[in-house]
Amino acid sequence: MVGSRAYDFMYRWWAPWDGVGVREDLANIVDRGVISPATHPRTVDLGCGSGANVVYLAGLGFDSYGVDFSPVALDKARARAVEAGVDASFVVGDLTADSIPGLEGSFDFLMDFGTLDDLKGEARDLMVATIDRLSRPGSIFLEWCFYGASEDLPRISFSGPSRLSSSIEPGELEERFGERWDIEPLSSEPQRFFACFLLRKRQ
Repeated sequence: MVGSRAYDFMYRWWAPWDGVGVREDLANIVDRGVISPATHPRTVDLGCGSGANVVYLAGLGFDSYGVDFSPVALDKARARAVEAGVDASFVVGDLTADSIPGLEGSFDFLMDFGTLDDLKGEARDLMVATIDRLSRPGSIFLEWCFYGASEDLPRISFSGPSRLSSSIEPGELEERFGERWDIEPLSSEPQRFFACFLLRKRQ
């Protein structure tokens, strides 16, 4: 994983994902009524960057949190919330730590767009533990990731995962979450090297 200083630099100058805005997969589950402020009021974006998803949910009436390890990204996120006129909470934190001050208790809805797949080895295990700790029975977790067997990835890619980066392997989410969560792909056929899943924590 690239260190936080590198991400600070990218958020100051140019982070290729920073202009994406509200993620389509998130907007779709809101539009479908999968989550609402009545059913899943407390939400958190794990690796929220400059906060587009957090601000979007706050504007709909969710109690919306974002956590990221880049203070520069969170400065942009707070400015975005002020501009939108919404109340959202942003916390500087390490998703592989045993606890994240300012992010206590459990959340009804959690989301991750490209953080878990950016971690490797023990760090990925520790983020899974964080997801478990911040969720409760009935929580929903939206996971978007680079997805594919390492041997199938291109050697080099400037528009997606490659063998030089990292991805979630087919079957890995089932191995990591299957004992505690029900896992639903959000499309019948994942896009090439990208996928999104909806996980529901069992009672």
